Amino acid sequence: AATAPIARPNAGFWVWFGRESRFALDDTRRTVEATMPGHHRVKAGSASASAAVDFAEALCDPDPDDPDAAFPFTVVRESFGPAEGDTLRIEHGKPDGRLITLGEGRVTEVDADGGVTVEREMSPGGSYDGLGGRREAGDVAVTSLSEGRRWYPTTYRAADGTVKGTYVNVCTPVEVFPDAARYVDLHVDVVKHPDGTVERVDDDVLDASVSRGDTPEPLAEKARSVASALTNAL
Repeated sequence: AATAPIARPNAGFWVWFGRESRFALDDTRRTVEATMPGHHRVKAGSASASAAVDFAEALCDPDPDDPDAAFPFTVVRESFGPAEGDTLRIEHGKPDGRLITLGEGRVTEVDADGGVTVEREMSPGGSYDGLGGRREAGDVAVTSLSEGRRWYPTTYRAADGTVKGTYVNVCTPVEVFPDAARYVDLHVDVVKHPDGTVERVDDDVLDASVSRGDTPEPLAEKARSVASALTNAL
């Protein structure tokens, strides 16, 4: 006996959904997912409108296991950047109001926890602050940034991959925007030398900033606490 075909890959139908049908689909979807009013109606308009719906619904339905759910950074980053391959500036503020751009690098990695890794090529000449090693042609700086964290590390490597040291900057909580990471440097930092020696530096600079009135004492104390924890961890 002949067997009926189990699939008809070329068979299909185009269905014209009207406004009422779209809103009925919204009601069905809402039973399993956060669904804004007009979900299907708005998505039918354009690709950019569809992306906007995804963004709005992600904001309205944060991950309950995310400690930063009040600000869903991952949703924002996935919608607007930075993404892997993008260019990102590092904007280094100072308590006296200055803003210094440390450089611009390429985003080499992003992770689900909100971390962004940036790689920069260093210009030869001079030495690395706090580490003392020479800055040479081919050197690369690899910086790991996380939204909301009060510190970030930069590891310097020679062209052959040899580690020249790691500099951990203590700062106000980092903000990672689509084109720049921004924070205010709080002077005290922690460095790890190539031989593994860990050193806390620039406490005197922080003390002077407090004396001038540039850094409030409670903020300075927080910076000292973070630096102490980093020194012990490294």
